[in-house]
Amino acid sequence: MSKHIEVNGKLVQANKRYSDLKQRQKSHISQWLYNAYKKQVAENITDDEALEPVFAKIDEAQIWIPEKEIRAQYRSKKIKFKKRMEATVLHDSFKFDYNAAASYWINKDKHSPKMPRQQVLAKITAFIEGHNTCTLATASEGHTRCTPIEYNFVDNCFYFFSEGGLKFRGLKKNKHVGMAIYEPYNGFGNLKSLQIEGMAGLVEPFSEEY
Repeated sequence: MSKHIEVNGKLVQANKRYSDLKQRQKSHISQWLYNAYKKQVAENITDDEALEPVFAKIDEAQIWIPEKEIRAQYRSKKIKFKKRMEATVLHDSFKFDYNAAASYWINKDKHSPKMPRQQVLAKITAFIEGHNTCTLATASEGHTRCTPIEYNFVDNCFYFFSEGGLKFRGLKKNKHVGMAIYEPYNGFGNLKSLQIEGMAGLVEPFSEEY
């Protein structure tokens, strides 16, 4: 049975529970409680001192809820708040070194046994000529595209025939492209692929090169 009392000239439910609040009200209060917990940890203050600003915000927002409900809610959420703070600190302290990651295989390869250059080129050429399809990557500001496409390899150049597509959006402003030729996955130790970078150009129809 609900009991009502008069607060600031208004009749309110005396035995109102935190669960009776609207979701938006609970969301606001939860954030205020979390801020109170951070302040308590940082300044080593008591629960009462930490909750004073919370009660002030609740009054300012004209939310009626008995203080004992807020205190109980605060105590029940402390463990969750602690984990949230720890996760935030961990996230803020994590700084990924993109340059180191980009150089990983380059640095690792420095001390690897090297195959003679001509032998490497022969194997690369054989791999290219043993396939006829690649993924062609094009990009411009705010746009990237990876297109599966057939190629012809003639005089150490790749030729593509295309009726159109979004890859030309990137090529309009950026002629730098990337290619990947690869075989179906058959275990990490058996990966076979080739990555190529270069500049793309359009071949004029019915020209000598065409």
